[in-house]
Amino acid sequence: MKKIFFLFTFLVIANLVNAQEKAVVRISNPASTDFIDLLKKDYDIASYKPDVYLDVVIELEDIKTLEAEGYKVKIVQTEAQAKENMVVGKSLAGYRTYSDLLTDLQTIESNNPSICKLYDIGDSRGREYTLGGNSNYSNYNHEIWAMKISDNVATEEDEPSVFYMAEHHAREPISLEVNMYVMEYLVSNYGSDPDVTNWINNTQIWFTPLVNPNGHKIVTDESDLWWRKNIRDNNANGQLDSDSYDGVDPNRNYGWHFGGSGSSGSPGSDTYRGPSAFSEPEIQAMKNMVESHHFVAGITYHSYSELVLYPYGYDLNRIAPDDAALEELAVEMAVTIPAAGGGHYTPQISSALYAASGVTDDYVYGEHGIFSFTVELGTEFIPPANEILGICQDNLQAALILLDRVNHSTLTGLVTDAVTSLPVVAEVYIDGIDNTGEFRKPYTSNLDFGRYYRLLTDGNYNITFSAYGYIPQTFNNMSINNAAQTILNVSLAQSQQVTVTGIVTDLDSGLPIENASVEAIGSPFAPVQTNQFGEYTIVDLNEGNYTFRVSALDYATISQVKNVTVANHIFDFQLEESEAWSFETGAFETQWVQGGNAPWFITTENAYDGTYCAKSGSIGDNQTTEMSITLFLTSGGDVSFFRKVSSEASYDYLKFYIDDVFQDQWAGEAGWAEVAFPVTAGSHTFKWVYDKDANTIGGSDCAWVDFIIFPPYSPF
Repeated sequence: MKKIFFLFTFLVIANLVNAQEKAVVRISNPASTDFIDLLKKDYDIASYKPDVYLDVVIELEDIKTLEAEGYKVKIVQTEAQAKENMVVGKSLAGYRTYSDLLTDLQTIESNNPSICKLYDIGDSRGREYTLGGNSNYSNYNHEIWAMKISDNVATEEDEPSVFYMAEHHAREPISLEVNMYVMEYLVSNYGSDPDVTNWINNTQIWFTPLVNPNGHKIVTDESDLWWRKNIRDNNANGQLDSDSYDGVDPNRNYGWHFGGSGSSGSPGSDTYRGPSAFSEPEIQAMKNMVESHHFVAGITYHSYSELVLYPYGYDLNRIAPDDAALEELAVEMAVTIPAAGGGHYTPQISSALYAASGVTDDYVYGEHGIFSFTVELGTEFIPPANEILGICQDNLQAALILLDRVNHSTLTGLVTDAVTSLPVVAEVYIDGIDNTGEFRKPYTSNLDFGRYYRLLTDGNYNITFSAYGYIPQTFNNMSINNAAQTILNVSLAQSQQVTVTGIVTDLDSGLPIENASVEAIGSPFAPVQTNQFGEYTIVDLNEGNYTFRVSALDYATISQVKNVTVANHIFDFQLEESEAWSFETGAFETQWVQGGNAPWFITTENAYDGTYCAKSGSIGDNQTTEMSITLFLTSGGDVSFFRKVSSEASYDYLKFYIDDVFQDQWAGEAGWAEVAFPVTAGSHTFKWVYDKDANTIGGSDCAWVDFIIFPPYSPF
């Protein structure tokens, strides 16, 4: 909360010698606008609990600037205190160095060869530079290591995989220690503890205790205790710079909604996302590991805040399809981890804290359906060395709960070919889950075994199994309960192949349309084009239900669902000439509805087509300007429009909704470009919203929309 100048802090600063030294300062009882304000100004946010505290890593000389902006701050950790906590070396009961870690991993593998296998899964950025001949990085010649724990450890078995990752961020070495503690607990109790033995015998458990070894060295060497990123040479000067200009934030470099909110495009920022998704070798290694095994769940450890977070986090109010099951597991884990001041860790969706795009959890869940959680450990980046063991012990039970999760309230089985019994990669669709929330790629059975897993809340579900070339099967009222797994093996029968033909004509004239595009969505075939007679042919299309998307120049695109069978394979389509809504009357028709804090208006400024376009109304902070229209579509198809935005990047957005369901958003400087969204037949409301956050103006602070094309609709 913004307050008066704090004299005590000034006196503390005056007595500290090194003006470039950093500290963690705390703003108590912050307003949500305070967090956004500091984030926009590229302050290094250490930890944030809404309405409780906001911690910032800052150079001491800059504290005066922060106070001059009206913030009351208190130093909660100096660099000297952090160094005192940073006891380095396992022999001193402190934090492991890279060398300590590698020695421990090799020893564990050597002592337990029947259940442990150590893998070099990739190179660090420093190793790439070293191997490329740059001796300036010879001290950073680190590899990325992963330990697999399982019986038959050298074999990829038909078993679920679970991962534990740690230390994406260099200044969070406590995460490495917790990761190793969980690993050592499992290994040391194998054969004596029935639960541990069962988990290892029936699960493939992967530990990656140090994702960012180069950054870890900077911290454990005490070169910079606040270093967060890897050591990418951003300014290409061939050496590591100490001013934090170098480096990429590894946990903003994943590919799910890369480049969005909560990440920076500025190399000097501590949340610099990198030039492209998966640009960093450390994150390429994580991606390759995740893609190579059938993971069902995982934890990535960070510090600090005493939180258990679950997807999504890439933007505010983005709810995952599996939200109920994710939340249930987050709560179950969080209540077992004691908090420092009493109570327990707080479970919450990641975006409830703040938006952060390009993160681990969102990628592995959105891309692969893995239940991934971030555990924010403790109350400081580097807890005192004598607290390491206690934090590790406190977090053990939650790690074991995650490991056991697949053994109950889970639907699993094999999907095979009914004739050959070979594995089939099939989509496993659950009604009421997979058709809710924000987009996640479909769950599928795996290639090696046809195995699938669906982690669910208890209840009854309708499940459909489908794969191209096979007849879908639906199972109704499948019971899921906490007592055990529900096993459902499915044999899919191959469907027959047919040739689909038809004619595309003009609805009004009945004349054939040449060069119309016809696509059977869900098939492996590219769109086909009609000939001069409007005829099209799709050869060897398997029987099944398909959405046919038909489009042609100057016509409204339509989408229609057809059931393709041997007896039903001729489909004709009629297209209507499109009428773009281009606002050329100079006024909104009566069908348009205005809302929010100010109406949109028609302007000649920056029109895409013709003379006029629609422009968002003038609004202030935390306000919206909205325009919408409701139409009855006589056919499904695409709604398309051109949009232009000039706003504060990552904060003030033009958003588009269909029936109040969010479709997409745009911010920053975005020139005229066309976008399109599928929509079904029937009554729908289309809404455009320009939405401003709590402060700061960027660009022209507005949005424009022009040349809207709807699928065919009933006249008013």
